[in-house]
Amino acid sequence: MNLWKKRPISLAWMSLFVAISLAACGTSTNNQSGAAPQASQAPAATPAPTAAPAATPTTPAAAATQDGKITVQDAMGTVELAKKPLKIVTMDFSFTDALITLGTQPIGVADDSSPDLFMDAVKSQLKNYTSVGSRYEPNIELISSLQPDLIIADLNKHKNALPQLKAIAPLLVLDDSQADYAQMLKNYAIIAKALGKEEEGKKRLAEHQSKIDAVKKKLTHTDLRVLPAVVNPKGFYAHSDHSFSGSFLTLIGFSNPVKNTAANPQLTLEQLVEANPQVLFLMPTEKETIVNQWETNPLWQKIDAAANKKVIMVERRDWSLSRGLLGAEKIAEDVAKNLGA
Repeated sequence: MNLWKKRPISLAWMSLFVAISLAACGTSTNNQSGAAPQASQAPAATPAPTAAPAATPTTPAAAATQDGKITVQDAMGTVELAKKPLKIVTMDFSFTDALITLGTQPIGVADDSSPDLFMDAVKSQLKNYTSVGSRYEPNIELISSLQPDLIIADLNKHKNALPQLKAIAPLLVLDDSQADYAQMLKNYAIIAKALGKEEEGKKRLAEHQSKIDAVKKKLTHTDLRVLPAVVNPKGFYAHSDHSFSGSFLTLIGFSNPVKNTAANPQLTLEQLVEANPQVLFLMPTEKETIVNQWETNPLWQKIDAAANKKVIMVERRDWSLSRGLLGAEKIAEDVAKNLGA
């Protein structure tokens, strides 16, 4: 079975990657929306884009800001901004996470018409913004009415809307929804540069690394197979070693039993038994999920995590939706609380 295709992660390479990347590189209330909320579901398990090499001082991403202009390299090419953007629309929770850590308030957010989906660390810092509806089906007319001077969108999730969004305002397109932790760090450096806050971005990344290093010191037993997964009434969606949360757990020392180039492959109970995680971090979308059915099946107790009572419930908004520095820091906090010394 090709489900377990190994793709090792090198901590040393990742550290070098981030260092090079760094070198290279409102409105109405939040319940307004012209689109229906997106139904709870796990992201489609499509092949994740390979993280591009970090920009070097000779690339457009490293071009110096001149006469107020900002030039940055995104997932589709060179983006030129006439000035530092102030009115920004973020098309996913991860981009909002990034803006908040940079001290910038978005004027519009695709939040699935539900501010409760923001993790607490983001929600507590957000001021008034306009909801532009679903992350999958944003309200284009509403976005246009906000007259933004920058829109931040996802390469995969928003591919059909990119022409319309580009007609409204300068567009920053990033590999995000299928990205791993390393790609998130690169995206963060790109966003910081696009906002004219490159130095602030470097400082916050250094602070982030210090927080993660502190958590790693608390983890004395990392020789465990640890699997995060989103679960809903219809399916179990593993977060593989290529997903954001899965790759982050690998970085801090654990192993992920699901090796897959897809970030969120759906598993059957039999496949989960074969993977046999020793710890499960489950992100339920509702109170009753497929796991409630599986627990009545004798196969469930064949999974080490179930047999040893290491099935841990965590917030999907923290582990899966935010996918930024604040999200990673919350994952680290949860792991330290449950698996730390």
